[in-house]
Amino acid sequence: MVRPTEQRILAWLNQYDDSLQSAWDVPREISLPGIADAIGVVRSALHKPLKNLQDQGLIIVAQAHVINGGTRKRNVHFITNNGRKMSSDKQTQTNATIFGNPPNNIKLIGRKEELENIDSILLKEKSIWITGIAGIGKTAILRCFAEQKAQNGFKIRWCSVTSTTSPKTIAETWLGITKLSSNINDLIAIIKAETKNDILIIDNFDLISNRFKKETEELIKKLDEKECQIIISCRPPLSEIALNSIEISGLRNVSARKLLAGFDKLEINKIVEYFDGHPLALTMANEGMSLESTQKDLNTFLENEILAPLTKNNRNAILELAIQPEPIEINLLSHKDQIANLDDLGLITFYENKIQLQNFVRNLLITQMDDVERQKLHFDFSKHIANSTSNPPEFLRLFHEINSEKGIVNNWVKNNANKICIEYPAKSSALFHEMITKNNESGESYWYAAISECELGNGKIAEKLIENAEKYGGLKLRENDALMLNCRIARLSGNIKKAEEIFNEIKIENNFEYIQYLIAEISRKIDDRLPNQLPDKISIELLKKIDLKSLTTEQKRSTLIAIASIKHTFSLYHKNHSKAEEIRTEISELTSENSELLQEMIWRNSIITGKEIEFNTDNILRTVGSICWKLEFQECNQLQLLSQLKSIIGNYPELENRPAGRRSIALYWTWVGIIDETKRPSAWTQAIGRWISAECYNASHELQNKLHKWLTETGRA
Repeated sequence: MVRPTEQRILAWLNQYDDSLQSAWDVPREISLPGIADAIGVVRSALHKPLKNLQDQGLIIVAQAHVINGGTRKRNVHFITNNGRKMSSDKQTQTNATIFGNPPNNIKLIGRKEELENIDSILLKEKSIWITGIAGIGKTAILRCFAEQKAQNGFKIRWCSVTSTTSPKTIAETWLGITKLSSNINDLIAIIKAETKNDILIIDNFDLISNRFKKETEELIKKLDEKECQIIISCRPPLSEIALNSIEISGLRNVSARKLLAGFDKLEINKIVEYFDGHPLALTMANEGMSLESTQKDLNTFLENEILAPLTKNNRNAILELAIQPEPIEINLLSHKDQIANLDDLGLITFYENKIQLQNFVRNLLITQMDDVERQKLHFDFSKHIANSTSNPPEFLRLFHEINSEKGIVNNWVKNNANKICIEYPAKSSALFHEMITKNNESGESYWYAAISECELGNGKIAEKLIENAEKYGGLKLRENDALMLNCRIARLSGNIKKAEEIFNEIKIENNFEYIQYLIAEISRKIDDRLPNQLPDKISIELLKKIDLKSLTTEQKRSTLIAIASIKHTFSLYHKNHSKAEEIRTEISELTSENSELLQEMIWRNSIITGKEIEFNTDNILRTVGSICWKLEFQECNQLQLLSQLKSIIGNYPELENRPAGRRSIALYWTWVGIIDETKRPSAWTQAIGRWISAECYNASHELQNKLHKWLTETGRA
């Protein structure tokens, strides 16, 4: 005869095939923590039921590697044939699809009233805030609610917030799209268009940094006004915009006792009374704890009963997790062999192949650290990932380098921070704004924050930041870089005259490098427009500044070819075919009649004149350019061309790292929105972000205006 808890264990294990017994690695769901999460019982309460089942021959216990469970083998449980006969049913996993980055689902005990309250409020209101103290179960309740709704046919979009989250990253997480515009109205447009009647969830709003908190509140408020259903979890105090809220309190005694099923009855009553239904504390409870000698305080309990008995290696592992900015892949940790122990103690949350320390535990550990200890932890971890062969995300290393002992002045930061700010602008902005709150006289922090904000398209914020960077010495060794950034900021703010004045101040000692810089700027200006718009004739005036005198023969030749290529493209745009032909003749003298550049020029002319000839190239940028040229100047199968362009962009991610590549990607999304109205809000919002990233602010502003005009005219605004 098996008891209720034992029956639930058998029902859970009954869904797993016997073939797992010979597998190298097995799912976490058949380890003790996985079973506990699945059937809704605290980990330590399972020891007796599992031992009873093993003694009766209904399960067997073996050791195996657990998927995403650390490096060492762990005890796992397999049901026997007798166990299958004894099991009255088969409990199966019913995880529905939830978009975004939700934590793994666990069995929720109790909370029926809270789930019904959320449902009833959402029938009347569009937004609701779930609040309560740390560890009280806000995320678990929301995760269960999301699962139930998803199983009933609702589409759920979830964003688990971290300290580096922004409105942009919330939208990107919900939609599974990167490189969106950071403009709130643009984000609203794409969210509204893509989510329709979906339920949107923001978990742990309180973790959002001060840099993005107001903007996130604006996003939530506008989504509510657009009648999007949105649920936000947050520790007290609540935001001023939280009009509808539910406060979560501890579990009722009957539910708390269910969590402890397997303990002695007297022990259960003692633990339930002591913890007043706090689910996280109950999950960590053990029989025989010295509760009488411990203050009735959760922090004290956690420190004395859970953290204090940890081994040195366990402690190192938990501290390493405490300093992570977001859920992290286990293989990136230096103490990955200790993860099984932390999992057994209920100290970590799983997000598919990533883990995170329980927020309550993390907050307690962080508050106990002094600056020296915290900086040492960051320094040690930055050294670890510097030597890692697992290809860690560059932002992760930047985060730890910045927070370590050497901080912002170390060589790796100097060599890599610029490109990371460009690749991860929202995260980098949150990071460097946090550094500024710690030291508001750090010119370096202001500098990198300015780059990040410029990349996000926030010209006014970037302008204030670079002023402070100058004030606190952040521009001393960056005179030209500062001019270039100020030039970007002026363009971004629409002050083209000021941008040109700043551009003229830029000095590059090497004449050939200066000419290359000028040519790149001319190319940017020609491309800074939407399809079917002519490049401004002012675009090529910079050619007058090119001086060939000091160049070597080869440098002069390559410069003349680049100039001719620009003039040829410009002539074709303005239908000056005789000038274009004259340029092609000049090119043939500088290269050869079979050169790929000359063949491309002849081909472009053939498209314009409607007499297409064949042209093939292995150069990716030329291939992308030829597709964009056809889209603009040839009546053809545009969907087929876009499919080709999408394939190239997907197969060559390095295009993101080149200005011409970024402009090509912006063009792709612009064309998608032109051709397919159903995809227009999504495509154009992505295009706007790409144009900004490519420093094509005229194109981004033009497209922004077109998008909002179209949304208004079609009633979608």
